[in-house]
Amino acid sequence: MAIEIIDAKEQNIFVHLNSDENPIFFTSEYHQFEQQNGYKTGFFVQDNQIFMPFRVYKKWMFIFIQIMYPPIKRGERLNEVEEKEFLNACVFKLKTQKKYHRIIQPFVWDVFNSFPDKATYCHFGQLFSKIDDITDQEVFDKFSPKYKNAIRKVLSNKELVDLKENSDELIPFYEIYEKVHAKQGVYYDALSHFERMQKILAPRYFNILNLYYQNQLEGGAIVIYTKKEAYYLYGGANNPTIQNGSIKLLQFEIIKKLKKNGVKKYIWGGCRLSDVSGTKQQGMQEFKLRFGSEIKKGYLWKIDIHKGYCFWYDLLISFQHKLKGKTFIGDVIDYEKNREVII
Repeated sequence: MAIEIIDAKEQNIFVHLNSDENPIFFTSEYHQFEQQNGYKTGFFVQDNQIFMPFRVYKKWMFIFIQIMYPPIKRGERLNEVEEKEFLNACVFKLKTQKKYHRIIQPFVWDVFNSFPDKATYCHFGQLFSKIDDITDQEVFDKFSPKYKNAIRKVLSNKELVDLKENSDELIPFYEIYEKVHAKQGVYYDALSHFERMQKILAPRYFNILNLYYQNQLEGGAIVIYTKKEAYYLYGGANNPTIQNGSIKLLQFEIIKKLKKNGVKKYIWGGCRLSDVSGTKQQGMQEFKLRFGSEIKKGYLWKIDIHKGYCFWYDLLISFQHKLKGKTFIGDVIDYEKNREVII
């Protein structure tokens, strides 16, 4: 199997990719956005038929590849056998090049059907809702009774609800997003990151929607999409909100707008398949599942291309954490790989 590695700046590669039938990670605009963030991007390609997008992550002298999305052929995913064969061929190609050192944990917007030989992997899931072949009412009917009642309560005072989605809504959204993440003490992106995203992807692939109640911003969300599928990329909400159902209503409105734009599938995010009781993931996953979302099961994986370089990288990272008084715990794959699947 002949594999090519093609730089995404060779714009003619996008001639073979129809943006309406592929996820956003296969569009020239998304690659421009990643390049503006300082990443080199490209594709693994077989016969101008199978494509798998990636970005290059550099740290010190080490060069890693991060896959954005599993391989597709004419807009469709490969089956388990085809995908394994393609991934093995990609790994072999990288080893012959001797340029890259590791394929790190991929984006988690979809899961793989397989993984390359000798890869480190874990079971993982994707939370999604199919929205193209059902009515708005049928979407609503899938919500949990508690969520439906909360939304009805907000809409009982519909004149107090205001949904805004113009470009000026980025600043109000960011203020809430920043406040929530700073309070939790977790990483969050700078405003400039969102401004670049909006500038490059809007209006075709980018939407921001804020929900106001009594003229107060309750919360907002940023979604990126093609007609193939949409991703709930960023969200933020006041705590507490004035009305408990505001953020539930916000998600319902997002889905309705995506449906009007002809989007087939709404991706809520990744899903751990192990026991998440008592963790932050439990609340996040339960929130999304109560909208009637489904779970697609598969794998996340990573693999060392140059084991010598990877050994020294891991040693340096471990030492760096020790200097800060921390313990290096690895990524999601490291955490999940030996845990029992219960979903």
